[in-house]
Amino acid sequence: MIDVQVPKMGMQTVEVDIDAVYVQPGDHVDPDTVVVDVASEKTTFSVVAGVAGVVKEVLVSEGTEVNVGDVVIRITPLEEAQ
Repeated sequence: MIDVQVPKMGMQTVEVDIDAVYVQPGDHVDPDTVVVDVASEKTTFSVVAGVAGVVKEVLVSEGTEVNVGDVVIRITPLEEAQ
């Protein structure tokens, strides 16, 4: 299982808002598939899956606030999903 986390977005940023969620459990993703968009006071950033696989869990919803480093999506890698 691969945990997709909110990346560090700057020295001062500790909390971000989930602007959009693009995947649901069961969706197939590639490493460059955008799974969520997050926004801080200064920027908006797209978070990619980082691995080919199947979405196992979506732990956030649009409009929620999360911390940098929080897990937002769990993916079963393709080799484990077979």
